[in-house]
Amino acid sequence: METFKKISLTLLSITALLVALWIGANWRHLSAFPSILPSFYAKEYCSCYFVMERSEAACHDFARQWLKIDSFELDKDGRRVIVQGMGRQAVARYSGERTGCRLE
Repeated sequence: METFKKISLTLLSITALLVALWIGANWRHLSAFPSILPSFYAKEYCSCYFVMERSEAACHDFARQWLKIDSFELDKDGRRVIVQGMGRQAVARYSGERTGCRLE
């Protein structure tokens, strides 16, 4: 029983070390991941609402992802969309007919 415990602990330690090394090697890409959800939602909603001129409900359906956002703000006068999710905030602004919406 003692040998099984030692082998299990060694395998667990090696696995944890390999996972830590993989995270360290890919940290740049992993740290960018939380920004993807609010950026995607803001950009897609902005394009749907200001470029395609669809309704607010239709644009929420259009931009919705399986991970929920924390907050949403539509600034119609400023022609921008502010979305918070996964601890990050993204702002998309309508910049004109030719260029559509851009992330700030």
